[in-house]
Amino acid sequence: MSKEIKEKIIKELEKVFPCDLSITEIAEKVGISDITASKYVSILQAEGKIEVSRRIGNAVLFRLKK
Repeated sequence: MSKEIKEKIIKELEKVFPCDLSITEIAEKVGISDITASKYVSILQAEGKIEVSRRIGNAVLFRLKK
């Protein structure tokens, strides 16, 4: 697991806090694929660093955990 990618995702979520980002938005901002972003978001969720903030249709949005 790349610590660098996890740090980039957290930085992007910090920039928009208290707003949220979708997997696709995270992937675009960090420069990785949606699949890779999804994998790292799941890891960060399990670590308790980010959380699901809301769902819009099929999209799930994430933000830093308070």
